[in-house]
Amino acid sequence: MRSDALRRRENILRVARELFAEHGAQIAMESIAEASGVGIGTLYRNFADRTSLVEEVTLGTLKDVQIASQLAVEGLEADDTGAWDVLLDTLIHQNLGALSEALGLQLPKKISARVLEVQASAALSLNAALELAKNADLVRQDISGIDLIATIGAMTRPLSRSFSKSAPGLEERIVQIMRDGLRPQAAQQ
Repeated sequence: MRSDALRRRENILRVARELFAEHGAQIAMESIAEASGVGIGTLYRNFADRTSLVEEVTLGTLKDVQIASQLAVEGLEADDTGAWDVLLDTLIHQNLGALSEALGLQLPKKISARVLEVQASAALSLNAALELAKNADLVRQDISGIDLIATIGAMTRPLSRSFSKSAPGLEERIVQIMRDGLRPQAAQQ
């Protein structure tokens, strides 16, 4: 693929990911094309249909989790305890809650082997980082990888407008509550 075509494809995926998180995966393909700065024909040349686009966004999200987890493993193995916080920040900023809700409704009932393979690799990397964080006494011993992703997913679901307006800073507070809840008991005092 030519470099300009690759950049255009990556931009479409980035924009689609943002729009899926904000509006759900049912957003009009025309809206994705417009926000990406391409015509609808270009969008469909890159992604044959909505399912193809959703799958590619899902793969990209899983790959990002895997890369962030691998970086955390490298940092934690080098005794950089800040690598755990970087991993949490990365996972939080990926908007996993909004994305999983949007994408989960659009993925086919039978998930492709490509998605399952990347999902398994991401889970292995995340669990490796989690175990290193436990060994460094950065996180509670009873937290599993599924617990972590589910917690971040629940925490990053969009708040209703009434909550957002009546309680400025609530999202940041929720993040801090989650971080405190992940810490070993001794660190919570």
